[in-house]
Amino acid sequence: MDEGLGEDAAALNDSLTSGLADELSRRLTNSDPVPPPPQEENEERKILPRIFCEERHDATADDADLRAVDHGLVSKWRQKEKLKTTSVAIVLCLNIGVDPPDVIKISPCARLECWVDPLSAQPSKALEHIGKNLQAQYERWQHRAKYKMQLDPTVEDVKRLCLSCRRNAKNERVLFHYNGHGVPRPTANGEIWVFNSRYTQYIPLSIYELQSWLGTPCIYVLDCSAAGLIINAIRQLMDQRSNDALRGMAGMYAGGAGGVPDHLKEIIVLGACGSTEQLPQNPDLPADVFAACLTTPIKVALRWFCSRSLMRHDGLTKDLIDRIPGKQTDRKTPLGELNWIFTAITDTIAWNVLPRPLFQKLFRSDLLVASLFRNFLLAERIMRAAGCTPVSYPRLPPTHQHPMWQAWDLAAEMCLVQLPTLSSDQQAEFTPSTFFAEQLTAFELWLAHGSRDKKPPEQLPIVLQVLLSQVHRLRALVLLGRFLDMGPWAVELALSVGIFPYVLKLLQTTSADLRSTLVFIWAKVLALDRSCQMDLVKDNGHLYFIRYLDSVDGNIDLYSRAQAVFVLSVICDGHPKGQALCAHNQLLAVLLRWLRSLAPVNITYGPLGHPLLLRWLCLSIGKLCEDIPEFSLHAIREGAADILVSLLTSPLPEIRAAAIFGLACLIHSCPDPNDPSHAHHNGSPGGLPGGANPLPDHPNLTLTPSEDRLPAERLIAGAVTQVVYDPAVLVRAELAVLFARFVRGHGAAVREAMAVQQRRLEEVVAQARAAGLPADDATGGYRPRSSPGHGQDGPGPGGGTGPQDGAVAASSQQHGLYSRIAEAITMLALDPAPKVARYGRDVLRIAQYELSFASTTGTHFAANGSLSPRRGDSSVGSFAAKLKPRSWRSSFTIAGLPNLSRTSTDPHDPHHAGSASSSYNPPTSVPGAAAVGGASSGPPASMMRRMPAAGAGTATGTGGVGSGGAAASTATSTSASPPSPGRDVPLAYSRHPYTLRIVTDQTYLGPGVGGSSVGGLSDYDQMHQGAHHSFADTRAHGGSGLAGAMLSGGQDPSLAAALPVAQPPVPVPKSLIYGLSCDYFSRPMLEPQSSAWRESDGAKLCPWTAPVDPERKTRRRAMMDVAAAISKAMRAPKLREQLHSIESGPEPVSALTFHPYHQVLVSADVRGMLKAHTYPDNKLLNSFHVTNGAPQGESRSSLPSRVVFLRHINEADGPLLMAGSADGAVRVWRSYLNQGEQRMATALQAVSIHLVPTLSFPTVYNWSPSACHLFASGGKQPDYIYVWDLLREHCHSVLPLTGTTIGTTSAPGGVVSPGVSWPAGTGGTASGGTGVEQLLLSSLDPNLLVPVCTDGTLRIFDLRAPSAPRMVLQPLGRAALAGSVLEPGGRQCMVVVASEKGEMRWLDLRGGTGGGPGATLATSATEEATTHSATASTVVDAAHTYKTVQAHTKGGVCALAGHTLAPLLASGTTAQVVKIWTDDGDVVGTLRPGNSSNLLAPHKVGPITSMAFHPYQPVLAAAGMDHCTVYELYDPGAADRAAVAVRAERAGSIL
Repeated sequence: MDEGLGEDAAALNDSLTSGLADELSRRLTNSDPVPPPPQEENEERKILPRIFCEERHDATADDADLRAVDHGLVSKWRQKEKLKTTSVAIVLCLNIGVDPPDVIKISPCARLECWVDPLSAQPSKALEHIGKNLQAQYERWQHRAKYKMQLDPTVEDVKRLCLSCRRNAKNERVLFHYNGHGVPRPTANGEIWVFNSRYTQYIPLSIYELQSWLGTPCIYVLDCSAAGLIINAIRQLMDQRSNDALRGMAGMYAGGAGGVPDHLKEIIVLGACGSTEQLPQNPDLPADVFAACLTTPIKVALRWFCSRSLMRHDGLTKDLIDRIPGKQTDRKTPLGELNWIFTAITDTIAWNVLPRPLFQKLFRSDLLVASLFRNFLLAERIMRAAGCTPVSYPRLPPTHQHPMWQAWDLAAEMCLVQLPTLSSDQQAEFTPSTFFAEQLTAFELWLAHGSRDKKPPEQLPIVLQVLLSQVHRLRALVLLGRFLDMGPWAVELALSVGIFPYVLKLLQTTSADLRSTLVFIWAKVLALDRSCQMDLVKDNGHLYFIRYLDSVDGNIDLYSRAQAVFVLSVICDGHPKGQALCAHNQLLAVLLRWLRSLAPVNITYGPLGHPLLLRWLCLSIGKLCEDIPEFSLHAIREGAADILVSLLTSPLPEIRAAAIFGLACLIHSCPDPNDPSHAHHNGSPGGLPGGANPLPDHPNLTLTPSEDRLPAERLIAGAVTQVVYDPAVLVRAELAVLFARFVRGHGAAVREAMAVQQRRLEEVVAQARAAGLPADDATGGYRPRSSPGHGQDGPGPGGGTGPQDGAVAASSQQHGLYSRIAEAITMLALDPAPKVARYGRDVLRIAQYELSFASTTGTHFAANGSLSPRRGDSSVGSFAAKLKPRSWRSSFTIAGLPNLSRTSTDPHDPHHAGSASSSYNPPTSVPGAAAVGGASSGPPASMMRRMPAAGAGTATGTGGVGSGGAAASTATSTSASPPSPGRDVPLAYSRHPYTLRIVTDQTYLGPGVGGSSVGGLSDYDQMHQGAHHSFADTRAHGGSGLAGAMLSGGQDPSLAAALPVAQPPVPVPKSLIYGLSCDYFSRPMLEPQSSAWRESDGAKLCPWTAPVDPERKTRRRAMMDVAAAISKAMRAPKLREQLHSIESGPEPVSALTFHPYHQVLVSADVRGMLKAHTYPDNKLLNSFHVTNGAPQGESRSSLPSRVVFLRHINEADGPLLMAGSADGAVRVWRSYLNQGEQRMATALQAVSIHLVPTLSFPTVYNWSPSACHLFASGGKQPDYIYVWDLLREHCHSVLPLTGTTIGTTSAPGGVVSPGVSWPAGTGGTASGGTGVEQLLLSSLDPNLLVPVCTDGTLRIFDLRAPSAPRMVLQPLGRAALAGSVLEPGGRQCMVVVASEKGEMRWLDLRGGTGGGPGATLATSATEEATTHSATASTVVDAAHTYKTVQAHTKGGVCALAGHTLAPLLASGTTAQVVKIWTDDGDVVGTLRPGNSSNLLAPHKVGPITSMAFHPYQPVLAAAGMDHCTVYELYDPGAADRAAVAVRAERAGSIL
């Protein structure tokens, strides 16, 4: 969060608006989700960046993506059905001159009817005048209604009137106004009175008959005494009809509109007084005061106020009040302003008193009803003061004493005070009221202190009214934007108040100062309710946002433009008409112009809003073109695909995911019409021939994809296959969505490639089963890379290398492309992140395949993956240049992207020979291209000599301990051991062997299909993590036209005829990036609400995003600093007599790590079980499987994954556990200490792997906490080291073990950042099969990296110039190193190495006293590559080895570990001996099995499989086959020395 954004905004000036622009710009400037910049070197130790703490960091395969707000939500504010009052029936029963018998009038009494004195003219004329006045008063509120009147009517007159009004109104509302001042009060049975034809009798009219004539909906206005009796009768009628409806008898009460639906909601009644009350006769009020309040509220209110105010003595008369200047519709005049204020106040009272549904019904559905109820509130206030209580149905709570009436009295007084001056002086100017300014100030105060948990702001309806004023509009919009930013609840409140039509109308304004605020408000509204897109399109609102985005105004910041792009994307989201209109108005051209201006992807910390706008530009392009092929092809020809592919090199994973989303939407998800497996779906009922489906309102635009799309889609899919190695789960999930859409349109070709891949996998597994050997040794050894055979599996013609014509070459090239896509899909199904693996499994099902894992009984299987994250030379091409109508070229690579699907010399490669001419496969595009392959490439002898014999026994699983498979770091050195007696330890250097299986039944359509685990997904996941997502897209799947003709799944194409026609298609997985990006706008974006939301609601939604308590973080850091200070101060370490033995389980332990500040030891076994024990009391805190989090009791169904590396990250922030497996899969777990609460944060594939099950180099790792870099080496190309930047989640660089010709190319995002140098040679053969056994990283110099290779060499890298090693040392000749430690005890440039024979050597990388680093000591990488056989030049001089110790006379050393702070080393042997040393080579203690040392009791360890020191404390853990032992060391004087050192450091810092 930027510092300037966290400051509280200054209060807006009430009287000045000059500062509003600055306030608006500052308030609407949003934070951008960009990782924090790297820390300076001197701050590394103090402040380390916190990683994997954003909402997207959740790789668990559950329904977590449903945590977001439902974007299809239709808010409750939108009325399902709005009614209008179109007919008004006025019935006046006055009988002027004759008083009713039950009324005794006082003298003087009220006489005016509709402001007319009935005695001022003849009764007939007076009655007619009164009727016309009443109609005119109603027409002021609803002039479009049809008015009909009956004066002193009979029953038949009323019947004809009612039936006529219902006929005219049809299904709309009818208003029935009844004035009964000249007839008796209603009866207790609910009867009103009218006259006979001669006016000699009063005739009762039942309300039941009246209701049968009027029908529903209707509203009654009853201006008579005891009107409450009528309401009681109507309520009884409603209850009776509701009961009859329940009994099926509602038809007998059918009204003129064909029956009564829900009567309780369709009838509204307003009555002048209660059932026992008489109308007031106060002479200061009119006789029809109730009707006067309803139809002339301002006049009545001012007269009533004047009669109660002292102003009546200051010359203020009723005549003067009647002559108030102005019009009610002109808000600049006194009368118009009073009417405006009155509307705002009555709305506010109703909003704060009524329930929300009732407010919506009465005040927001019908203009006339809303006006009558506003005025009814005034009638209640005035008539209650006269001893009468107006009544209504539905019943309203009392409002006559609401505080807002005092504001009305003040506004009325301020206006009336000016009347004498205005009437006497025509030049006098009217002074406007300060009412609205004061109410805005009150609203602003609420914004400063209010929240969702407090009472909603009373002034919200007033803010709505202020939007009508140009004077206060800007301020009101700014405050409204701040309110909407408080969350979806605030947007819902504002919409229910009625803000929507006002902000929709404001889009027609051209005022520049309102634009940013309006865009912000619309972004908030659409983030809650997507249905508003239809209203925007209907009113051409999309033009406003397109013009705003395309504006050249430099005052518009990028954040605001991003909000406009979001609005446009929502307009296009699932709305073909919106897509067509936006495309017609050149939205694509505007988006592409902005993309080209922002496209440099190496700008990580660009202008404010840069990443947000860039992301939404990609998403908006996708939504604009989604499922409309014509738009997709047009976008590709305009260069959209080129730009989106170039964004795959962005260092921000959100931008890469958005680019993949945009590319996916350019691929239409309709099935290939040439695919016979789903031909039964291609019918076109009700459509055009061939399934063409014209878009409504655009008959020339169809949703039917043409064959022209296929080449374009192949180019896009081929360009993104390398993204399977992106470290961000979000990006890989989007890639799976892209491939799912691609497979739908290219089903036949993809299934053909899958069939070839299936045959390859089955052959390798069958050979391994037959021979009982590892898959790589199924033929009894290594096959030469050029060995013949198996090449016939390549698809299509392209099997030879001879001359081919153009058609055959193009076909071969196309088959190679589909093969690489099939491999990428399989890789996604095997992804280490369960969420991505499930998506990949869905893609396989769409292709009618699923994974089937091979049995491991009796064999040593090892599987791996394909596709390496390497950079290569690629020809520069352009989508726009190649995608011309009907002139496609498929030999194409995208500008600026490497080609990871490179030429393979593996005879098992399906496109081995035929793809040589394809520009997708340049022969020298990537290092190690010649080594890419499947079963034919095996590990070198240097690795094999340290492996157990293949036939040593039977394996219980693929997990095992093998030499070279452990990782060594500055804190730990983990090594391997031979099999323990009686147990064979199988090799597990790569993933479990698997094959592909054709789906032959309906099971793939259900949740959690298949009995085997996929990519770490086990039966546990399928049982405990809910049903499978129903990722149904209503428009793309099952929609109109060919959108409903989707792939049905099932058998091979040859068996498609046997499929049931009614099978539903497998849905395309749901995109994650679009929903997450939309959620950004539905949450608070401004400060301080944004920070408050993250700490409250955000922490509840995603607990890992909550800020860490500073006090707790300080305590954790203090604990680690104290332990580190004591370790540094140790001089004469000693072993404590007490040791802690921990039962680790039946499987051998392969990795260990200590919790940084708790006494907890975390271990991992060869099957992938992670266990956390407290080592003082040997208490098991938690245990679960590394691949899927399954508890120990349910982990047998999980695939084995041998963990070789454990490390804690975010130590002071609540540590996460990073676990690296031998197959290159890295998984990060949070909450791993709490039983059952573990959750995978992220997972990535750190090295390239073989797709065909192949024994390969195990992966080794190391971690740099200061730079957040993960180093990994192994897999398919073990002679390279991958450097992953986990802070920004992309590959920082790739280091070659040998010096090669350096070239630079661009690289895919998430694989290599721009500007990294790459070897141009074949790479894989330069080192003669050399791999890395350990990766040593300096804790003192973060730029020093020392890989320990299988040929016994140490290659020193300076990470500031990583193109080649700076020095190559071979301290023990060709002898393999059993372990190495860099800088034990913090001694700079010291390396300690140990041989298997027990010899330990201390080396100084800076040179010794006997000589300097010359040509005889080290060779350059280039010289070594060319003269690799001349090993004499790489032997280290004796002067560099300043100490040699024969540590173990019997040899068998298999592990060496060193402490980074304390002067401690530890070595372990296969003979179960552990020795602890000082960094000078002095023995601290020796621990032997079965014997008691001088200090320690007998201990049980077994052959050492893993060793690790505590990162801060002097504590050592050593693991054997089924035990872990923890040894504690101490120095009596270390604590005192540490305290002195800390005091000295503090004093120095103060000075």
